[in-house]
Amino acid sequence: MNPQTVDLPSLSVRADVGAVNDDARTVELIFSTGAPVDRVDFWTGKRYREVLSMDPAHVRLDRLNAGAPLLDSHSAWSVGDVLGTVERGTASLDKGKGIATVRFSKRDAVTPIWQDVRDGIIRNVSVGYRVYKFEETQPKDGGTPTRTAVDWEPFEVSMVPMPADAGARVRSGDKSDTNPCVILTRDAQEKTSMENEQQTPTPATEEVVRAAAQPQAGANAEQVREQAVAQERSRITGIQDAVRLAGLDAPVAADLVSRGLSLDAARSAIFDKLAERSQQDATRHQTVEMGEDARDKFVRGAANWLFVRSGMASLIAKHEGVTVDKLQPGEFRGLSLLDLARESLVRNGVNVRGLDKMAIAGMAFTRSSGYQTTSDFATLLENAMHKVLRAAYATQNDTWSAFCGIGSVSDFRAHNWYRLGALGSYDSLNEAGEFKNKTVPDAEKTTYQATTKGNIVGITREIVVNDDIAAVMRFMDMLGRAGKLTIEKAVYAQLTANSGLGPTQSDTNPLFHSGRANINTTAAAITVASIEADRAVMRSQMDPNSQEYLDLQPAVLLVPVGKRGDALTINDAQFDPADSKFQKPNTVRGLFRQVVDTPRLSGTRRYLFADPSVNPVFLVSFLEGQQEPVLETQDGWRYNGVEMKARLDFGVDVVDYRGAVTNAGA
Repeated sequence: MNPQTVDLPSLSVRADVGAVNDDARTVELIFSTGAPVDRVDFWTGKRYREVLSMDPAHVRLDRLNAGAPLLDSHSAWSVGDVLGTVERGTASLDKGKGIATVRFSKRDAVTPIWQDVRDGIIRNVSVGYRVYKFEETQPKDGGTPTRTAVDWEPFEVSMVPMPADAGARVRSGDKSDTNPCVILTRDAQEKTSMENEQQTPTPATEEVVRAAAQPQAGANAEQVREQAVAQERSRITGIQDAVRLAGLDAPVAADLVSRGLSLDAARSAIFDKLAERSQQDATRHQTVEMGEDARDKFVRGAANWLFVRSGMASLIAKHEGVTVDKLQPGEFRGLSLLDLARESLVRNGVNVRGLDKMAIAGMAFTRSSGYQTTSDFATLLENAMHKVLRAAYATQNDTWSAFCGIGSVSDFRAHNWYRLGALGSYDSLNEAGEFKNKTVPDAEKTTYQATTKGNIVGITREIVVNDDIAAVMRFMDMLGRAGKLTIEKAVYAQLTANSGLGPTQSDTNPLFHSGRANINTTAAAITVASIEADRAVMRSQMDPNSQEYLDLQPAVLLVPVGKRGDALTINDAQFDPADSKFQKPNTVRGLFRQVVDTPRLSGTRRYLFADPSVNPVFLVSFLEGQQEPVLETQDGWRYNGVEMKARLDFGVDVVDYRGAVTNAGA
């Protein structure tokens, strides 16, 4: 025997309903008879005949006897999908049959289903199982091989609206993960003479025999005749088996036999009939079988597998506040991008038989052969990439958010910003008790607006065929982080302009200027005394119209990397470090809510910012409040695939000067 190990998904077969016990709310099932089932290998597309061995040594009944779940249509996404349980200890093998009893829950939501079962309305049952070892028998004539499961395990029972497709896999969340399965292949034994004698020659057979029985030089006519009969019987048997396994009617077999087709030619004709029927069935039934819930599960489960494969599962889990084990790919574990593309097409009624890899990849993206391929595959990629993009953006460290205000704009026009104290204080009413109009001086308002930055990434057919998802996801991770860093760069480009005095304002002076009273002109190292002096400068800021103090207080200290230690010491020390001998109290202890250091500042210059929610100096405004990059998708024009555009709509503007103080330091 030639052993081979593959990853095999969970399978399902139809089960038969037995006796119903109304009082106990139980149903007896025959979950298997070992009858042959025609299947298609998901990985290779080849057909095979499956037989479940009913030898007690070959069947693992522990899961059923431990109380396996009774599910709704193999769904295991929530506890609401559980309709009941297999009664403990009821699973057994008896005279070649697998028998078990299931009990329905008494929940209100389950009662209607139980009622339909006892009334005979719901009669379709499917059993999910895993196969751990097959013995494959390969016929010598090259016909359909038979795989006998000699180590298999039923693990759940489901009530289903339609009998389970013999070739379908269970789609039930993490219970449908693939498992290693050993396949042992051996040649088939010759048919016994008794089996051969059971075949009755057809008229076509008799013609073959008569032709073969004609005298031949040096040959025994009787031997030739017997050989010809055996060959013809083998042809007939092969055609009949192929038709039966394909699920076609007996008249089809009779027609193929009478036409004198060889076994290979008959198989080709059978596949043509199956392809025709598949197209018809997809047109008639696909909308019913593929509901939104199933589509969502496909997108979610497949996306989780892409996260696991690309190494992004930890990033996504951190961003979503869950553990990594919550991102279960279920039945999609082990699939390549091409496998997912094929799965998406098949789920949407597209026949992919005979298509090569590039054709499948192209069809998954574009309109082809009259099909509008679902957006499932493109949606799957967009969903996964968008999550990575957002998670990378959210988890990327930044410093600008500590001292910048955050605003929102509805469009890309310039919007007015009114500075703190621009209205002064309330006016007294006049003698007539009338309120006075209040106008805002033009000098006390400024503008802010958003612009767009972004890039395009193309997902081509080559990427799908090459299964290069890790590189794509890594690029999306970097693109997300780049979005946060783009804002960081834009903020510091303005702050560090004019040798650290900030961008030039409308009066041609930089943001920090002696005329604005936001510079401590006495440059000094970080000490209690110098920080007190910086604080006093900010506290002295006034409304230029009413000459009222604004009562601003420093909340954030921004320093170069090399000054972080000094800054933390001053902010946390109980006593003045410069005068520890006499334990002089540190008067600026805890002054700053946050100490921020950045390598984007050089030298010794420091900045003190008020709470940006009270009086921001720099305002980072986002279009419609969207603070994360947005991923947009369209059919590729430059790429033979799909293009995904990551964009971030934001602007960085100086909206006030009084909420910050700078000191050149030392």
